Amino acid sequence: MMSVPRLFGNRVYPALIVLLLALPAAAEPRDCPDCPEMVELRGFAIARTEASVGQWRACEAAMACPVKMKLRWPEDAMPMTDVTAAEAEAYAAWLSRRTGKRYRLPTEAEWEFAAKAGTTTAYPWGEAMEPGRAVCQRCDPRFDHRPAPVATMAPNPWGLHDMNGNVWEWTAECWEPACRNRVVRGGSWYFVPFQSRSVARAPQDAKSWSYDVGFRVVRD
Repeated sequence: MMSVPRLFGNRVYPALIVLLLALPAAAEPRDCPDCPEMVELRGFAIARTEASVGQWRACEAAMACPVKMKLRWPEDAMPMTDVTAAEAEAYAAWLSRRTGKRYRLPTEAEWEFAAKAGTTTAYPWGEAMEPGRAVCQRCDPRFDHRPAPVATMAPNPWGLHDMNGNVWEWTAECWEPACRNRVVRGGSWYFVPFQSRSVARAPQDAKSWSYDVGFRVVRD
């Protein structure tokens, strides 16, 4: 079942970044040659980009993720969408088995900390959306009707791409106590700039999938 979030307020493995506060941003350790580049933020590391279709296909090939036959944007460099929260978690579990390290979906606090990248403004670059900064409605005419390949736009100050816009991203957090909905963050190509602010959040049915909801992983 597909749903779009309601409004409220080509590597085999994902690229992850490690940015210890005491280390330079250029430090990019990997767990294996084709594992993600990591950015470490106060004890956790986060993927540099949203999980891509190509990365998901590797999980499919390992028979650890469900096969998605009819993706709207099937190119390897596109962000992986049309996955439920549980399917995104299955991908993280596969990475954990592959590397011996714990991968998972981020908490809201982790996600927002990484998105803000040390800033206090609505977006990492300032208070207003600027042309060509993000993939959202009326932000870049190339992407008014589709997402962009991961890392098309410039990264935030901590080297993370598409924290603002492109596709919403699943988190580990429940929207309400029953947890029928999960919190998604970051906005998407389908929504206006206001929904791409670093603090923007929305509920998404945890068992649903959508053409504008994807995910990125973190690593403990």
